[in-house]
Amino acid sequence: MDQAQILATYSAAWSTTQQMLEAAQTEQWDHMIELEQGRDALMAPLMQAPVPIEPQNSAEISVLIRNILVVDQKIQGLTRVWMDEISGVLNSVQVEKKLLKAYEAF
Repeated sequence: MDQAQILATYSAAWSTTQQMLEAAQTEQWDHMIELEQGRDALMAPLMQAPVPIEPQNSAEISVLIRNILVVDQKIQGLTRVWMDEISGVLNSVQVEKKLLKAYEAF
């Protein structure tokens, strides 16, 4: 992977991360997960065979990585709320099942 491809990959990852945030903000969870999987696939070659970044690209790539990390924290906050809601629903279903099973004995 050459330097131009590396920079293009980080730029695409940043763009995808922004789309993930929009999906999370509008509670389009399935779409957000698809975007995250796409971003993971996009970044996989960089993680498997790291290439030294040339100095002229390092500042721009550093900014992109920092931006991705900041937005990922925002997404994590939004998904935590969603996961808490799902956990509550699952817990209530489990309680309901236990009650139904308890009353079936009568």
